[in-house]
Amino acid sequence: MHPDEVVRVTLRGLTHDADTALAALLGIRDDDDAAAAAIFLQILSCRFDDALDSADAMRATGRLAAAAVAMARAVGTGLAWQFPDDVPAADRFSGLTSMLELETAMSSGQIAAASEIATRIGADEVPASIEQIWAGIALVRARGFAGRFTDADDLLTRIETAPALVGLPQLVLLVRGTRIFVDGHLGRVDAVDAGLAWLADSYPQTVKPDYVHAGAYVLAAFGVNALGHLEDAAKLMLHGGGGDNLPRLQVVDRVYGYEMLVEAALAENDAALALTWSEKAASLPIHGHNMAGAALGRIKARVANALSDHESGIRESADAGMLAALVGGDLEVVRARIIEASARAASGDRARGIDELEEAARRAETTGAAAVKAWAERELAAHGRRLRNVPGIGWDSLTPTQKVIARFAAAGLRNREIATALYVSEKTVESHVAAVLGALGTTNRVGIGRELGGDEVDPVFAAQVTPRQRDVALLVARGMSNGAISRELAISEKTVEKHLGDLFARLQVRSRSALAARVRGVSASIGSEHAP
Repeated sequence: MHPDEVVRVTLRGLTHDADTALAALLGIRDDDDAAAAAIFLQILSCRFDDALDSADAMRATGRLAAAAVAMARAVGTGLAWQFPDDVPAADRFSGLTSMLELETAMSSGQIAAASEIATRIGADEVPASIEQIWAGIALVRARGFAGRFTDADDLLTRIETAPALVGLPQLVLLVRGTRIFVDGHLGRVDAVDAGLAWLADSYPQTVKPDYVHAGAYVLAAFGVNALGHLEDAAKLMLHGGGGDNLPRLQVVDRVYGYEMLVEAALAENDAALALTWSEKAASLPIHGHNMAGAALGRIKARVANALSDHESGIRESADAGMLAALVGGDLEVVRARIIEASARAASGDRARGIDELEEAARRAETTGAAAVKAWAERELAAHGRRLRNVPGIGWDSLTPTQKVIARFAAAGLRNREIATALYVSEKTVESHVAAVLGALGTTNRVGIGRELGGDEVDPVFAAQVTPRQRDVALLVARGMSNGAISRELAISEKTVEKHLGDLFARLQVRSRSALAARVRGVSASIGSEHAP
């Protein structure tokens, strides 16, 4: 079969009918590329064992074959994947190869790598191809797991309105499921209800044993669960997953599915059923998979808390948060913190538990994860408390002078340097900085930077850089390290370093503080004299 035909048949399987496309490729002999593409279609048909067998039998060494084998093992066994640093060579299969590598990265819980591949495919653009739609959906999911639901919402809107999506029923379904996922976490109850009604009308009683169909229902379940509709979420998960053993889901999604089922069982005070789901999750092969390991830790913590073993609940949830942090899953970190904080409050360490629940609620709010914030507030209510207002009263309460000083401080300038720049005494600056800290409800200069939102970017600076460079520079101005920026934007540290090098060259600055000063519209000469 001609390479272009292999790609056409494979993409047709993704968008319409994986079984028919698979039959067409399995009939081809002595064609390594067709065999590799067939592995992808076996996965799409939820024939995970067949895909693993085919992967074990694969002898080809090309990039497409390697991507297919890696995806089969990540999906079927949860095996971690080694992200290749180089870009696939430009050939007829490079787009398909990138798609497989993208899904492999997602299945491996490597959010930064997945985001980098998706961006390379063109996920940030208005999608004009199947590959870009697939990449865009993956990037929405990655941003969601990183807790960046406002950004995910914007990107998903571009995908939903793209002409290229028309006539691709499987991808339309996946987009609709992703929309419920995003709307649920943003707290949009009416939008979720409308999405579920569409899902029921368009795909009423049965779900084909198909990877894309199952994925759409799983994403919808996540969104419904985020709103606290646990019974409905459990039904969606079992429906999409194909029953109690969730056979239509890849390994990592099974763990997430069992976490949802545990939560629903505990809400019904059915500890025995929760234990059953927990044991199924614990039996899955997820060694070395940090995202799945974090989900399993949350499952164990939930069950321990339900059994009043709060010491184990604290330990398991704390470990889960650390695993999620390793791969930049900020939303998963917050979820683990809520479980841990609630366990602390119930165990007798009430004051600390309440403080940590409040912190988790505010952290969720800053990322747009309204539903997670609401969960933290429900946990506070269960302990007889409400979310208190932060000590400060916000940016708008600052005087013009205080706003200028806040920008200087966020850019990293010392009080002495600010005093020199503004021709005031250092004591006056100290007084203003204290007022700024109080108004913004933070305790240090890094906190000031975090409180300065996107609207506080100097328009002259914004016009000089690309959108991605702007994002990187703003996070530098907020006092974040390269590693933290990597996790926040779901890109590799190498990519962050490249953006910083380009920014330094373009703006002719020599330090992070000088760059931060330019972001805030502070005099470049003052900023550049200050050491990082």
